[in-house]
Amino acid sequence: MARRLCLESTRLEAVRLVYPRHANRYGTLHGGVLSEWMLETGSMAAVRASGGYVVLGAIDYLFILSPVRVGEMLSLYSWVIGATRRTLDVLVYAEAQPGAGAGGEARPVSLSLQTYVAVDEDVRPRPHGVAVEPCSLEARPLAELHGEWLGRRRGLIEERRRLAADTSPLDALFKATSYLFVGPEEELALPGVMDASRLFRYIDEVGAVSAIKYTGMPVVTASFDAAVFASPARMGDMVRMEAGLTGAGRTSLEVAIKIVAENPVVGREATVARLYAVYVALGLDGRPAPLRRRPVFSPERLRGYEERKRMREERRRRLSELLALVRGLAGR
Repeated sequence: MARRLCLESTRLEAVRLVYPRHANRYGTLHGGVLSEWMLETGSMAAVRASGGYVVLGAIDYLFILSPVRVGEMLSLYSWVIGATRRTLDVLVYAEAQPGAGAGGEARPVSLSLQTYVAVDEDVRPRPHGVAVEPCSLEARPLAELHGEWLGRRRGLIEERRRLAADTSPLDALFKATSYLFVGPEEELALPGVMDASRLFRYIDEVGAVSAIKYTGMPVVTASFDAAVFASPARMGDMVRMEAGLTGAGRTSLEVAIKIVAENPVVGREATVARLYAVYVALGLDGRPAPLRRRPVFSPERLRGYEERKRMREERRRRLSELLALVRGLAGR
């Protein structure tokens, strides 16, 4: 029989202070560090609820709504909003608290919906035996959000096997490539497996390199699109990270990022993930600025970019409603 949890009781809160080592040249938090902290908070909630190891299976759009400055505190809240037999869906909300003596109210920074797969020590999916239900009227909309996400993520999950097997080079323009070895410092909870929160920091970095090399301008991260994580990177693997341009606006660039884990010693190669990120170019004053160079894309690439842009804007419109809900649950 499933162990029943009140959705409200799964809340987990973490607080981070933003130091200069976390920030860019403008004194604001790197997008990769923010996403790393968001995923750490989500995974902790999933581990606690499931009573065992978990790995990231999928993520919905992650929007960065406001910059966080050095000296500010970032409060992160997570709730397990629903579960299937082997997965747990976690909503993570981040808000910035003004620094000492600064005054002012907390402001929303990011919101992310994440799916975790419960696994055993051999990274095989396992039943977690948990059922999550709202125990108050205020939490019922989160359970409804879980139902919506189950429908949207189905398409992501269906492409998982095809994605894992496709280790071909990334099809994008003006590419940047980077490698890293998976060592003990990349682990978090599951021995021998690279933690997805650490991976996201590297994903953000290689994506930014591609954008900066092309534009010759500093950039900041605006968002990550929904993505499925098809295969884990393990201890001793070489992780190949490729990023390239797939679309452009007046001040922004869309970058595709592909992560492949290779282990020539054992002859294993699999794609970990493929996703899109959006970066905004900045001028000398730190404000969004028109691109100095605009890439030329084929009609087919432009159609794909316009469709992804439409979906991104559609998801962003839903944010105001969700923010009001989670701020209430967080006590704001």
